Amino acid sequence: MAEREPEVPSAERVAGRVHQWLRQELMRSRFRPGEKLKLRQLAEELGVSLTPVREAIARLVSENALEQLDHRSARVPLFCEARLREVCELRMELEGKAAERAAERVTPADVARLSAIHARMTEARLADRRPEMMRENEYFHLTLCAMAGMPVLLQIVENLWLRCGPFNFALLSMRLLHRPEEHPHNDVIRGLASGDGALARLAIQRDIAVYAEAIRRRVPAATD
Repeated sequence: MAEREPEVPSAERVAGRVHQWLRQELMRSRFRPGEKLKLRQLAEELGVSLTPVREAIARLVSENALEQLDHRSARVPLFCEARLREVCELRMELEGKAAERAAERVTPADVARLSAIHARMTEARLADRRPEMMRENEYFHLTLCAMAGMPVLLQIVENLWLRCGPFNFALLSMRLLHRPEEHPHNDVIRGLASGDGALARLAIQRDIAVYAEAIRRRVPAATD
């Protein structure tokens, strides 16, 4: 008889859900560089005890996504231009690789799925629903990476998004940098649809580079 899988303790499951929620909120720019997170406030917001919040915070500190201040609070790392530059350079390399590989293996259904994500992002952008726009943008990038069929690369890219997510909050108040028809995502989609990996790679790298430069100029002033 096969051995039964050990049951995951309820407290561990709750801590895992809190950790995942905090990761998503950091990636989606809810928290700004230097912002202080109070454990009790997070526990009240999520309707859980302090213990799973403390465990989730400890995991994020070990992932260098947060800094521990004391036993009651943690902090989003302060803005660091060198860190932003490094993270974006790595994203350009890895997401470019993923786009090129995805162009070799995607199906028409995959292309349609990515097109639908970008369409939702554009709709949110034109309606000035900036948080929704940013969620769809994140979904576009991570879905593209998933389509490459490289799970280790995807995990690394997700961790890079965790690091740069708080910097992206500047996009909430920034003027839009492209007309919809000129957005680099359109060339990513065209590259995938035609099997042109070079086009897809260059387009996603251009997307990252343009916004990274805009964030670099904007974040220090926004965090003063």
